[in-house]
Amino acid sequence: MFIENYRREDAESIMAGGQSRMVPYPKISQDDWRVWSIFLPVRSHKIDKIAALNLSPTALLSEGIPFQVGGEIRKATEHFDRVEIWRARQVQKDPIAIGLLGQERYLIARWGMEKLIPFETIKRAMPLVLAWKYATSPLGVLAELAGLGLLAWNLVF
Repeated sequence: MFIENYRREDAESIMAGGQSRMVPYPKISQDDWRVWSIFLPVRSHKIDKIAALNLSPTALLSEGIPFQVGGEIRKATEHFDRVEIWRARQVQKDPIAIGLLGQERYLIARWGMEKLIPFETIKRAMPLVLAWKYATSPLGVLAELAGLGLLAWNLVF
């Protein structure tokens, strides 16, 4: 099992309601979130602060979330309104845990059965992923068939 924990010791503070609060996790930009949400389209868990108080790391173990990540999620809930787990349709495909504070997202942890795909590689491959997604969608297939029909029509007449 490969696990990446994104907790930082040199956290930046955030002003919230006149109080300064340290968030020890890196913020996810809107562009990066668009990439993550395409790569991992399924939100499998939504954990709020109240649920996190009753959560033990072993409770998430049966859901395919490693013990270390469960412990980090529990620690992270003190900084966030809620924590979400996002994954691909295949459970083993590099899921992530993110923390939400208002509309801002922060990366808590990532894990997978095999070596994790670097985020820069995912980002570079996104145009190909989107092209494949649209080419294999029902509307994409219909457009391809219409294009082939139009091509055949022009060749015959």
